[in-house]
Amino acid sequence: MTKLIKKLSEPKTLFVVALVYTILVTAAFLAPAADVPKVNVPYLDKVFHVLIHWLLGFIWLWFAFSSDKYHSFIKTVLVVLVICFSYGITIELLQHYFTASRQFDLFDVLANSFGSLLGFLSFNVLRSRLVH
Repeated sequence: MTKLIKKLSEPKTLFVVALVYTILVTAAFLAPAADVPKVNVPYLDKVFHVLIHWLLGFIWLWFAFSSDKYHSFIKTVLVVLVICFSYGITIELLQHYFTASRQFDLFDVLANSFGSLLGFLSFNVLRSRLVH
């Protein structure tokens, strides 16, 4: 198990994981709304946005801190969070302008941002265990 965790913590592996996850999230968010299963639970889609962006922020922060041993904590966090926030807004704009069945939703942007912040908070709690 320790070997697996060490292998996952390598910058190259983390980059691939983060990139593949980002591509999958992008494809899911740009898929036609008809392909998304309908569930009648209020605000469940916002919960999914939070969870998806929590993991997005967490993985990219893990990669950023694993690949640069001489980083500035605040600068690295700000860069990753600004990119995650921008990504969330960009996805919403792409949904609005380039898909027929989806539109821009400010509450999705807020959920995305909140998820990215949660990703930072959880990464910060676990940082000493993840980055050596």
